Amino acid sequence: MKPIVNKALKLCFVISTSALLLSCSAKSPERTAEYAVQGLYSAALSQDGSAAVIGSIQHGGSYWTTALNDRRYNWNHAKGEYTSLTSVDIDPTNAFAATGSARTLVLWNTSNGHSAGFWNTPGDIKSLKLTNNGDFALVGLDDQTARYFDVKNGGIKQTFRTGAIVRSVAVTPDGALGLTGDDKHQVILWDTQTGKQKFLWRLSNRISTVALSADGKYAFGAAQLGNAKVWSTRTGKEVATVNTGDLERRQNTISQAVFSTNDGNLLVGGVNRRVSLRNISSGETVKEWDLYLKDTLRPTGASVLALAFGKDGRYYAIGSNGYLNVLE
Repeated sequence: MKPIVNKALKLCFVISTSALLLSCSAKSPERTAEYAVQGLYSAALSQDGSAAVIGSIQHGGSYWTTALNDRRYNWNHAKGEYTSLTSVDIDPTNAFAATGSARTLVLWNTSNGHSAGFWNTPGDIKSLKLTNNGDFALVGLDDQTARYFDVKNGGIKQTFRTGAIVRSVAVTPDGALGLTGDDKHQVILWDTQTGKQKFLWRLSNRISTVALSADGKYAFGAAQLGNAKVWSTRTGKEVATVNTGDLERRQNTISQAVFSTNDGNLLVGGVNRRVSLRNISSGETVKEWDLYLKDTLRPTGASVLALAFGKDGRYYAIGSNGYLNVLE
């Protein structure tokens, strides 16, 4: 595979009080919906973008259907409180969701909204990902470990020691492979059955996000204000470099990434509200969008917190400002 390199971008000036310089090639969302007034701590989308879980700054957790923007359930970890949710996820089958606060992890049934398990964690949760049907969760913690939890029956199946805070995790739907990204600039691929490292890759700064393809063939990792790469999980070799440079030739932080179901494309989002569809084999940037800002004259920013490949050429993104964005 060839390295991913952005095409030269035509520039246009948009007159505003902040004199923003934007790319003319970046599109606006087709549709937006406000899911939180004061913004978000965390967000997750189902695999097809049909459902979302958010951790609101003001009103705790909630589960939504995106077609109708219907808030179906309110999810918090204690009665009478709005829990600050640091990480959330929806399993690949959309049957279960999980919410993580400082040191509690809750599994939820998405069909009735009821809790299916409540657990304490040995460290503060930084990131979590569920396997199929919510059977297991890989949880990244501030105690320099990632733990592989049996979230339905209780118990830690594996403890992966990284030597640094684990900021981001990913796991294959079948639970065979886990991926961690930490503050020692390490992206580590783990065998969840044996607990052993398969590969360790290093980037230029502490890791901002990691991702695995659904079939487990490819791993992705990005560094804060640094480089980003795709590797083969079979050979450990680098197969693509993702260009993280912005319009001013400075590196941008990729905050989220997701592989398409056929592994041909990678959808990435940054802290600068830009979402890009990248073709891995050709190295082309196929499409680009900028997330919606509530007040364009006084922009507060919108880091990309969640991404999904939808149906019929649609893509979904949730920004830290609390808005769902439907992209075409």
